Amino acid sequence: MGEAQTTSHQEIAQAVQDAANGTLSGPNQLIQAFYPELKRLAATKMRGGTPNLSWQPTLLVNELYLELVKMKALRPVNPRDPSEKSAFFALAGQVMRWLLVRHARLLSSKTEKQELPVSLAFDSPGVDSVAHVDDLLAKLSAIDPQLRSVVELLVFEGLSIEESAVRLGCSARTVNRHWRFAKVWLRQHLFPNS
Repeated sequence: MGEAQTTSHQEIAQAVQDAANGTLSGPNQLIQAFYPELKRLAATKMRGGTPNLSWQPTLLVNELYLELVKMKALRPVNPRDPSEKSAFFALAGQVMRWLLVRHARLLSSKTEKQELPVSLAFDSPGVDSVAHVDDLLAKLSAIDPQLRSVVELLVFEGLSIEESAVRLGCSARTVNRHWRFAKVWLRQHLFPNS
């Protein structure tokens, strides 16, 4: 019991110190402070995914909160520091994408499979196409992890070439080069007969 009290006192002391420094610590403070932005990010992530998901942006933010609670090493964020805020949103975006893929796979396992003609496969993206795209991104990452990052930033987060370059810490020219390669590679793997 003494050890639990010590941990509790340490957490309280850290929270007081963070508040004095203007930083946000813990999932509660982070979600409350950035809720409108996180909800917009969730809507953006869902817009690029499958329309058959039963989730709404609010639920995705709630699921994000539950995942953040599980993280032992979630660092405090100073909302006035653009790099700390950007790092938190990069983490939140990755977790949201992972949650959507996991949810899509769960739905996929519960649905009855029907074969679609190849011409219709991507006219209305479904659960299987989300999982397929995630598998392709994993293969693309095996070639170069930055290729996957570029695709995620440009496609899933809707950032510009310049914004992606800032997030990745490289030049816009490098992002452009990676984007050209990734588009050709993905096209070849998504539509091998074209």
